[in-house]
Amino acid sequence: MEVDGEPLEFRVDTGASHSAVNTKLGPLSDSTIQVVGVTGQVEERTFLRPLDIKFGGKEFDHQFLYMPNSPESLFGRDLLSMLQARIIFEKGRVRLEFPEENIAKLFVIKEVEAAEIPQEIEQAVVPWVWETGVPGKSKAAQPAVIELKEGASPVRVRQYPLKLEARIGIAPMIEQFLSLGILQECESEFNTPIFPVRKPNGKYRLVQDLRAINNITKDIHPVVANPYTLLTAVSEKFKWFTVIDLKDAFFCIPLALESRKYFAFEWESPDTGRKKQLTWTRLPQGFKNSPTIFGNQLARELEEWKTTQVKEPPFSFALLQYVDDIFIASTEKDVCLRLTTGLLNMLGQAGYRVSKEKAQLVRTQVIYLGCEISQGVRKLGVNRIQAIWGHW
Repeated sequence: MEVDGEPLEFRVDTGASHSAVNTKLGPLSDSTIQVVGVTGQVEERTFLRPLDIKFGGKEFDHQFLYMPNSPESLFGRDLLSMLQARIIFEKGRVRLEFPEENIAKLFVIKEVEAAEIPQEIEQAVVPWVWETGVPGKSKAAQPAVIELKEGASPVRVRQYPLKLEARIGIAPMIEQFLSLGILQECESEFNTPIFPVRKPNGKYRLVQDLRAINNITKDIHPVVANPYTLLTAVSEKFKWFTVIDLKDAFFCIPLALESRKYFAFEWESPDTGRKKQLTWTRLPQGFKNSPTIFGNQLARELEEWKTTQVKEPPFSFALLQYVDDIFIASTEKDVCLRLTTGLLNMLGQAGYRVSKEKAQLVRTQVIYLGCEISQGVRKLGVNRIQAIWGHW
């Protein structure tokens, strides 16, 4: 697509209501919205003023959302709708078509490939490593202690009224978390609001606006790897790869009893109308230090496993981690198979849960951090990067 005379690549994202760019292509407008990032944190973003667009021979104006932290520019539902795009599901892929002859006719937006677990791995790993809808809990992690900045006072951000439909939508999630002990009732001087976010499938997910808490808690120096340089550690000699995605990763880390009060929110039951405060007993989404706290804990456990359990020669494989995404590369299939099986067993025994749907095990080509990886090849993959923003 050509934007203001310059070619610009976009990633099609049917989950994004607004098309967005990650570079400031023009002056900002006065229009803003609040968006929810990959960690669940709510932030305010601004639209650019309308820009000239050329696409497939068609010219028009469009107003993009400016999102500098997005890894890619996103072609969202607003443009898809305006161009009357059709998404067609076929065996092995999804096609995007436009009705006008002067619009680009067709391009693949996402490869659809069901996760296939090799039988030798399925039979060799502990069955509880696979996620079943119940979050795991690290057996080694100490409860996370959250410290406030010096002089910080309790913050109380009022919960604005939620529509009954939205409360009904997140009620099953609230009840499940209460039954699992991930949420508990409390009385706290702290309070921040929640936002039920409707997903494309009509279901809701729970998002908490923790900006006020993020402002008063001490920062932890982030030691999370840079995703743009992480893959430079992958040697061109590696031919076999595994990608493992941990499910509900932050919930695997318990919160110290004295720190739970900071994350309280108000909840009104759609059944009884009773209002009460609830808070998390595990590390919550949207808290600024959650990725670092979790990443550090998992890194320690991976390092211990690598040094005490892995018998493969160091030159024969690479083990990488980006928050809750783990990557294995090796020179031989048998090496990759043994490492994958051993790692899955370690994760299951340690209390973590792995997404079976997203698992890419012992393959010659995988997608990791949005990059398509095969021997000697690292390029942007056709699968859309998971660091995607939606809005409410």
